[in-house]
Amino acid sequence: AVRSDKDMNRYEGEERALKKIILWSLAIIVGLVVAVILGGEKAVFAYLSPPKEFLQNQTPSPPDYTSYDFWVSLPEKQDTADLVPPNIDQASDLADYPVDVFFVHSTGYFGPGGWNSTMSIDNSEAQSIEYMLSSMASAFNGCCLIYAPHYREAHIASFFPDENDEKFQAFDLAYQDVEASFDYFLTHYNKERPFIIVSHSQGTLHAQRLMSTRIDGTALQKRMVAAYTLGYWFPMDMFDRNFEHIMPCTDASDTQCIISYDTYADGSEQEGIRPHWYRSGWEMSQGKPTLCVNPLSWQRVTEQADKNMHLGGLPVEFKRQPIDILLSRNPGFIYKELDPVKPMNSGAKCTEEGLLIVNPQQDNAFSNHGDNENGSYHVFDFSLFYANIRANAIHRVNAYFQNQE
Repeated sequence: AVRSDKDMNRYEGEERALKKIILWSLAIIVGLVVAVILGGEKAVFAYLSPPKEFLQNQTPSPPDYTSYDFWVSLPEKQDTADLVPPNIDQASDLADYPVDVFFVHSTGYFGPGGWNSTMSIDNSEAQSIEYMLSSMASAFNGCCLIYAPHYREAHIASFFPDENDEKFQAFDLAYQDVEASFDYFLTHYNKERPFIIVSHSQGTLHAQRLMSTRIDGTALQKRMVAAYTLGYWFPMDMFDRNFEHIMPCTDASDTQCIISYDTYADGSEQEGIRPHWYRSGWEMSQGKPTLCVNPLSWQRVTEQADKNMHLGGLPVEFKRQPIDILLSRNPGFIYKELDPVKPMNSGAKCTEEGLLIVNPQQDNAFSNHGDNENGSYHVFDFSLFYANIRANAIHRVNAYFQNQE
């Protein structure tokens, strides 16, 4: 077919536009490479870091939880929280799903930009959320319907040890969304059903505050089956200062209680200064004993739980690359299926200080983060014990309903 002059002009215009996009993209990449060569890590850090000041009038627009767009997982949506590993026995799954999960995701926002994420689906943190839904939230789809809000999460720099008001304002803004989404969840989705709080890392920081201010000692506590709040130091003094009624879980059948742990290699020590919210305000904490509930025994004892108690870890490949963070782009990978779980991978032991110590993860799917200087397996807090968590959530839901009889 012969193109008309109009078609040719449009074709040439599209070609020029495409070339311009490619050239701009190349210019950005070349600029970043030059910055790395000339300035090294400092240049990259400066590029990704939030501004010095937190300006309230420049924060991203708040999420509208009446829209599905601001829920990264809903029962009505097909998402990666629905996936099940192929070798999981679903015979014990609760077919009528009598319980809901409210899942608060981890930090995926590394910049560039302001102190809080814009929640754009095009940004690199959207790819991180895909990973979190598949490797963390999906562990609960055998017992529960999963609800996970998108929120204006705080920049990763908010967790740096320096104390400043900007980080606390960023956390307050993020928490504002978590609380608003929880209220919407209760009113429009949950409808008086029992629920489980699930969170990781930054999500646990906000879940600690949510349980303290909205659940502890209220009618909601009676409906809370349990809270799996992993991957962020849970100081034991919170049970004196923040919680009057909610206590740590002490065995596999306890309900209306909290499970938490942080996973490390043997020989690790608790390091770093971390922000925590107390009813008296924000504090920077260091060296406090923290809550550790062993995910193999579901007890707080310091005895080793042998690896024959390990039902299976779930290897999930992390798809976001450093260039995606630098270009603030979502590579767009959607998990279509999960790998089989791998049993008897590790034993586990809680230390007196509250660390969960596991066998060294070498030359396997869980080893790439185990080489950190502090021996942290932070990214794998859920996935390393995936099958145990899945089985325990089902067991705990059954125990909850037996207690109601």
